[in-house]
Order: sequence, then C-alpha cells, then structure tokens
Amino acid sequence: MNEDYKNIITKLNENINSLMLLYSKVKENNIVLSNEVNKLNSELNIYKNKLEETEEKYDNLRLARSVVAGNSDDNEAKLKLNKIIREIDNCIALLNK
Repeated sequence: MNEDYKNIITKLNENINSLMLLYSKVKENNIVLSNEVNKLNSELNIYKNKLEETEEKYDNLRLARSVVAGNSDDNEAKLKLNKIIREIDNCIALLNK
C-alpha cells in the first residue's frame, strides 16, 4: 500500500514537471509571438502613414491639375479651394481670439 502511494506521488511529480516544462515553452512562444505582433503593428502604422501621405499628395495633384487644366473638374476644384479658404479663415479667427 505504501509502495502504491510512492508510485502515485512519483508519477504525479513527473506529470507536474512535464507540465511546467510545457508551460515554460508556451510562455516563451507567447513572448516571441507578442514581439512579432508589436513589430507588425509598427510596420502597419508606417504603411498607413505612407498611404495617407500618398493619398494627400494625389488629391493635391488632382486639384492642381484641375486648376491648371481648366477641365470639367472645375467645380470640384472650386469646392476644394473654398474648403481650404474656410479652414484658413477659421485658423485666423482662432488666432485673433
């Protein structure tokens, strides 16, 4: 009977050690994956910023072309220029306060 308890305790200790080893491996893997996620998130933010800059440059180019070319997008160009002028007026009003 006493021998059975010793075998059970020995087996339980082996299982606990095995479980602890697996836990440490999973924990290490989690750290690696967490670092990878952080790296990818930072890259994603960089690409989002580049996309926003490119879209802004494209919009400015379209506006400049429509102003210079005088094609059918005159109405769109006038609307954009009016929006820019309103924003400038708002900034000036805020500075004067």
